[in-house]
Amino acid sequence: MKMKLLKDERGQLHTIEGLAAAVLMITTVFFVTQGVTVITPQTGLSLDAQLKQSGSDALMVLDTEDPKDGILLKKYVAAWNGTEATVDNPVPKSIDVNSFQFGYAGGNGLNHTLSELLQEDVMYNVDFVYKNGSFMNTSHVIMKGFPPDDSIAVSRLVTLHRNELKYELSELLSNYWKARIPDDETDVKVVEVRLILWYV
Repeated sequence: MKMKLLKDERGQLHTIEGLAAAVLMITTVFFVTQGVTVITPQTGLSLDAQLKQSGSDALMVLDTEDPKDGILLKKYVAAWNGTEATVDNPVPKSIDVNSFQFGYAGGNGLNHTLSELLQEDVMYNVDFVYKNGSFMNTSHVIMKGFPPDDSIAVSRLVTLHRNELKYELSELLSNYWKARIPDDETDVKVVEVRLILWYV
């Protein structure tokens, strides 16, 4: 019985046909994927995450010490004169602090700086939350509108000392805070700066 494997060329032909089909399929997939633009829609969760990150970054920039400006967030809180924002007066001239980095503030340094740091399509309110006696007090410092249900809030804590000489706060500390910081061994006031953000 003689084997005819060496003279049978059908196996080689099937192998070449299989390789040609594989090359054709790989080439087709390559051209289809290169020609299609994939657009992933922005979901509400990803937009919320971006907005929260933008707000956190803005407060972090303000809470970082600058060689010329010091810690701006602390200066803004210390200089606040107690004037609250209202619907008729959304950005009162209550924080009269200018900075080297952000320039002339026009009576409200915090608002000026936040408008420089945040995107144009982002609206924001700023509240100062602090303990006043035995009650927690929330003061509207900037009120650009009424936040919708899907707004995001980020915050930073600022500690004010009555006799703090660093950052020139002894001169900058407003009469509003001087009347509210206890003149005893605690000698501090912790203020939460709450930034509420939403897209327009």
